[in-house]
Amino acid sequence: MTKHYTKTKSGAVSFYIVIFLTLIFGVITLSFVRIVINEANESSNTDLYNSAYDSALAGIEDAKIALIKYHDCISQGAVANAAAAQNTCPRIVYDMEDAIAKNSCDVVQRVLARDQEGVDDAAANPDGQRDVIVQETQSITSDGNASEMEQAYTCVKITEENDDYLTTLDASSDTRIIPLHSADLQAARAIEIKWYSAANGTSYNFMGDGNMILQRNRSNSYTPPVLAVDLFQSDTNGDGVCGGGYDSLTPCFSVGELSVNNNNSSGTDHAVLLFRPKSGNDRNFISAATVLDHSDKHDNGPISVQCNSNGDYACTATIEIPPTFRNTTPATATSFLKIASPYGRPDADVSVRLCTGIENNACNGYTKLTGVQAAIDSTGRANDLYRRVEVRVELVDLYYPYPEAAVFLNGEDATDKNFFVTRNCRAADNGAPRGCDNSGDV
Repeated sequence: MTKHYTKTKSGAVSFYIVIFLTLIFGVITLSFVRIVINEANESSNTDLYNSAYDSALAGIEDAKIALIKYHDCISQGAVANAAAAQNTCPRIVYDMEDAIAKNSCDVVQRVLARDQEGVDDAAANPDGQRDVIVQETQSITSDGNASEMEQAYTCVKITEENDDYLTTLDASSDTRIIPLHSADLQAARAIEIKWYSAANGTSYNFMGDGNMILQRNRSNSYTPPVLAVDLFQSDTNGDGVCGGGYDSLTPCFSVGELSVNNNNSSGTDHAVLLFRPKSGNDRNFISAATVLDHSDKHDNGPISVQCNSNGDYACTATIEIPPTFRNTTPATATSFLKIASPYGRPDADVSVRLCTGIENNACNGYTKLTGVQAAIDSTGRANDLYRRVEVRVELVDLYYPYPEAAVFLNGEDATDKNFFVTRNCRAADNGAPRGCDNSGDV
């Protein structure tokens, strides 16, 4: 009886061991299957995510083509005509301007006559919006059936009037020439420039006197860069100030008016401003009188601008626009802003806006910039996953060669430069050093 009990007990232990190991292997197998399924789902979602993004980019590229066609037609003098044949300039101009005015999603489809797929039923698709298929791929499902993964851009919007101009200055492209085009340029009283966004850096280094220094800090972020700003404007031929029967929109200026103030120092067509970031309580408002002072090459030293970590941008400078040289309305065709990062580093995002009002030394109203940048808003789809991308596209060539410096020769004077290596050298007088310590020709 005892032996039989011992055998029975021994068999039960083996049975429990088998059950325990089966449970362990079952849990491991189920965990592995779950991991495989999750990875497969994530891979599929990532593929859809990237495909939707690619579809949105395809919409942006088509929008660029549509803009090129539209502006090419405008340059040829085409006038909008809804009754014109598709793909002709009058029809392209009509479709673009009508879609922009209505903030329509099908501007690209109309201008480029893209093939569209969608629902024609008015109840199911009240806006009449249909997708533009970018690509179709076939994939085999687990049950052996073929399924389609459609890539398409579903909505592309374009606007050529924007609240601001956005760009990035970096070492390879540190200068921008920005036309000051606006339907209401006459109402603009100031220019608001912001630079160095939170995407560029959020921690700043300062010297003992509060000035920011150009170096990396512990968080591996640069401090805001020095910014050079040139303001160019010219008069319109209002009241025949230039004579010759020109209309009031014709620019009116002489080259000499770009280097001096007018006789009573009340107006200028050109000023050079060098903004130096600084901490603490310093100014952000640059008055018209200061701008007039900086139109003189003998009085255009750096201007300290207060910068801090509050807001979307670290530095803000509001420049009051002085009267033009002849005290008429600024001409849109020849008014522009040149902004540059003279040291090339660090990279800095820049925003430019036109202010219609000034209150407490800050802007309290804005007017839109017209025909400077186009904002493209594109939505892409891959199956039932959507992605939306917005970009800015330059409508004018901002990258043409522009002289960063010039040499002025008076009469038959030859170019003659003396270079000195010294410490604590005082200012020179017409090129001749005045009592520099340790100086000498190089």
